[in-house]
Amino acid sequence: MPSTKGDVYMEILKIALTGGPCGGKTTSIQAIEEEFKEKGYHVIVVPEAATILINSGIRPFGNNALTMDGFQKYVMETQLFLEEQATKAAKEIDAPTIIVCDRGLLDDKAYVSDETFKKLIKDFNVTQFELLNRYNLVIHLTTAADGKEEYYTTSNNGARIETPEEARQKDRRTLESWLGHDNLKIMGNDTDFETKIANVIREIYQMLKAPYPIQKQEKYLVDTFDKELIMQLHPVIIDIEQYVQDKDNGDIIYRKSTKDNETKYTKITKTDTQTPEERIVTRKNISEDEYYSNMPSNIKPIRKRRYCFAYQNQYFRLDEFESGLTILEIEDTNKTRRRVFPNFVSVLEDVTTNPDYKNVAIYNRLNATQKTYQKKC
Repeated sequence: MPSTKGDVYMEILKIALTGGPCGGKTTSIQAIEEEFKEKGYHVIVVPEAATILINSGIRPFGNNALTMDGFQKYVMETQLFLEEQATKAAKEIDAPTIIVCDRGLLDDKAYVSDETFKKLIKDFNVTQFELLNRYNLVIHLTTAADGKEEYYTTSNNGARIETPEEARQKDRRTLESWLGHDNLKIMGNDTDFETKIANVIREIYQMLKAPYPIQKQEKYLVDTFDKELIMQLHPVIIDIEQYVQDKDNGDIIYRKSTKDNETKYTKITKTDTQTPEERIVTRKNISEDEYYSNMPSNIKPIRKRRYCFAYQNQYFRLDEFESGLTILEIEDTNKTRRRVFPNFVSVLEDVTTNPDYKNVAIYNRLNATQKTYQKKC
């Protein structure tokens, strides 16, 4: 448990605010500073690297313009430096600190081809998986050009030149870059602007729960889904192997996640609360040795393929287990709106509060099935 100063926990929370142009990032940063400084947190803002460069004369448009590929290399180099300096400073400050990044490093992917981006991160000796996991929380603020076109403007930012259609395209590309993050939150335009900003603040409060964040998650049992249609949404696909240990009022998940031949190991602790759809969740990166050393010798890990995708400003995770079981999960900030399921997923029932579909119950049931099958053989 982190040390405390009063009622505030001594830790560093790193947030990436992302999304298309004119989504509310600047207003959100101002609101975050006002709200959390008053509560005793120190807030460090990492400004948008692209805007710094454009305002200083290094730009991909106009006279003496750089190519977009060349410009994005400067953007990534600048952002890496700024984030490194912010993190160093945060470690020296004797106060709980929130680092707010005006865009995250994976935003660069929305502005270049996939091939160029792969070369770019190779030049900086980082991987896409590393960039995905360097932030505790990623908040995607949907551009006003998508759903609130009457409020879309380029007049308040000299570095913004996109038409509404270009803004929508970049918004979609940016969101796709972050699919697969454990704490990706989508702030759509189905509310008024003030509520949108308030939802940003609420998500940060949930991450700062003393001492752990609350996870609000819905689970649905799926009958069938159309893989061809889901692939049209450009999902992030993660192959997961995990085993679960039961504990009082919750469970502990040891997880091996593989994406594009990159693997990370995580220990996830989930503790029940009095609200069925809310759980206290902590995640800790662990070594490969720790993953295998804690694995029970008499039980096999279960395997599933996870499809992470966005649909109508909702972030979905669809888990397809080797056994044939399929579960659809959703974490949505706006709890009052009507749930809109993808038209390519056939949902059987809501199992959010069904104890048979908790992680440990699924794990034990699938292992029992495996053992029975092995005995018959």
